[in-house]
Amino acid sequence: MSKKYPDLMEQLPRCIKEGTDTFVFDAEAVAIDKDTAKLLPFQELSRRKRKDVKVEDIKVRVCLFAFDLLYLNGEPLLQKDFAERRRMLKENFQPVDLEFQFAKASDAETVDEIQTFLEDSVKDGCEGLMVKMLEGDLSRYEPSRRTVNWLKLKKDYLAGVGDSLDLVVVGGYHGKGKRTNVYGAFLLACYDSDSEEYQTICKIGTGFSDEALQSHYEALKPLETQTPRGDLKVGGAKPDVWFEPKVVWEVLTADLSLSPIYTAAQGLVEERGISLRFPRFIKIRDDKDADDATGPEQIAEMYQRQALAQSKGGKKSKGGDGDDGFW
Repeated sequence: MSKKYPDLMEQLPRCIKEGTDTFVFDAEAVAIDKDTAKLLPFQELSRRKRKDVKVEDIKVRVCLFAFDLLYLNGEPLLQKDFAERRRMLKENFQPVDLEFQFAKASDAETVDEIQTFLEDSVKDGCEGLMVKMLEGDLSRYEPSRRTVNWLKLKKDYLAGVGDSLDLVVVGGYHGKGKRTNVYGAFLLACYDSDSEEYQTICKIGTGFSDEALQSHYEALKPLETQTPRGDLKVGGAKPDVWFEPKVVWEVLTADLSLSPIYTAAQGLVEERGISLRFPRFIKIRDDKDADDATGPEQIAEMYQRQALAQSKGGKKSKGGDGDDGFW
């Protein structure tokens, strides 16, 4: 860092509080407009020389955004909950305008809250969000690894591009609060043309307006059944009602993960099925029948392609010279 960012070496002491002697924190250097304080494209920093940078030659100001604390005053913090590490970060460092800031965060409990925060972050010029667990074993820090406990949500997820699937609506969950008179969430499935069976893949409850939920209720209510069809491989899913597999939706996913609950592509990657993380409704596919839905082979291929991309990304980050450009 000292060779490429000598300006950061000058700025850093001003953010350290008294009593903070030795530390390692996780942060991102971001180009920033000194007049408006707006974030600039990552390419602004990529134009810098990799070494022998002189402070007087620097034209683009850099601000450091810190989001995790790994070591403090001789104590490793990797096994502490993320919430505790974040608290210690804020106790031992202080913001400095245009030089050092804490990465903006929101403690969310629902998918809708995360989606709103993602939309806000994109409006502010960020590429997206990194979703992490706050407490428990899954919130501990694993160096040089991006685990399944960290989920990168990029703006492509909002734009309706990326990995989308055509899935069949096979179950419904009763709504709560102001949504008690409609279905609040839905069980989706892919279709295996070889075995002629539907395989559950996810529960979806985000991306719907109140008007859309009412419309879906009116379309699906006549298809209600009390028990699942024999050609539906249910797994551990337990919706309140079942539907005849007639309606196909296009759905966008942020990520795919192995699941002990859902049955999609079981046995194609491993014994567990594959599920969608943060599925988002895009539109009804009136042009498709249920047996035209995405198949398990395609879902397994998407999962394997994702795993390969993540493994390549991990190797790059270990090299110490790759710039992710996410924050």
